[in-house]
Amino acid sequence: MKIIKYKKMSNNKYKVFLDNGENIQLHENIILKYNLLLTKQIEDINKIKKDNNSYLIYDKVLKYISIKMRCEKEIRDYLKKNEIDNIDEIIKKLKEQGFINERLYTKSYISDKTRLNNVGPNKIRNDLIKLNIDKNIIEEELSNIDQDDINITLEKLVDKKIKSNKTYAGDVLKQKILNDLINKGYSKESILSILDKKDLNNDDLYEKEYSKLYNKYSKKYSGSELEYFIKQKLYSKGIKKSN
Repeated sequence: MKIIKYKKMSNNKYKVFLDNGENIQLHENIILKYNLLLTKQIEDINKIKKDNNSYLIYDKVLKYISIKMRCEKEIRDYLKKNEIDNIDEIIKKLKEQGFINERLYTKSYISDKTRLNNVGPNKIRNDLIKLNIDKNIIEEELSNIDQDDINITLEKLVDKKIKSNKTYAGDVLKQKILNDLINKGYSKESILSILDKKDLNNDDLYEKEYSKLYNKYSKKYSGSELEYFIKQKLYSKGIKKSN
């Protein structure tokens, strides 16, 4: 089968026009591999198409991992989603060329999650396990996180939550913050060591919420019944007046 002409396309591809009226898009590496520029002759078009498809798939994977570092599971999931057959072969090649490195991935993941998202070690550990990262690598890299850095971040998060809170105080606020930060991946002990030093009672909040509840329910209740009802509402939010 004779090649009539070539037309350069994007992404290292050429449209190749054949003397039988057919045209195919080939990766430039395939053209070089089969010396098609010089011979201008295709002996086994099916073999070339199959080989070309492998190059195109590999290029697609390289673009996928060029956006950000990926672990093996993410790449496998990507290939399955795109209905690629020779997944093991591609994974092996990526490892040989250094494009899959679980330790470097783990280091980068931990750095991003702690610096950019303020995520705690426990959540990071669970997320990495879901990505099938080796548990020994996870523990080794997590052990490199400085506890002082964790405490500094926690202090900022606690202060931010106290400041942004508008309707809770005392033990109720303490429990809410504790639950939020445990879900974010921090240990209960580390959170409590900071929370226990904070004054979570707020007299201004007490007066504000008391007045709001009084205005809302004074038409329905009165006297001691109204007072009891308001205090119960305040108590449910952990709001109490300092002695």
